[in-house]
Amino acid sequence: MRPATLMLVAALAAPAGAAFAHAHLVTSVPAANATVRPAPKRLWLKFTEIIRPPSSAVRLTGPDGRRAKLPPLAWDPHDRFAVTVPLPANLQPGRYLVEWSALSPNAHHTQGTFAFTVGR
Repeated sequence: MRPATLMLVAALAAPAGAAFAHAHLVTSVPAANATVRPAPKRLWLKFTEIIRPPSSAVRLTGPDGRRAKLPPLAWDPHDRFAVTVPLPANLQPGRYLVEWSALSPNAHHTQGTFAFTVGR
């Protein structure tokens, strides 16, 4: 094979590097589809890579369809791949929708949703 062809084959066969990475949600507390009691005091999200909290966000919509006012995300001091945000103290029983968006250091945006339920 020609050297240029060998280089192309090697480049295509190599695993994708950090330039192709995106921050995907790995786990959360409360977990997706979980029923929790009592109502959680914090939301904790762990990603596949570090995210930029100032450019990332979480929205929480309650069972009444209203969006809760949340402070900005903060890094978890014990896990560089995780962020946390306090939740309102008065979460009522019902289903809550979490919508997240994350910006990784390489400027890739990802987003997703999951729900949890606060039990009676």
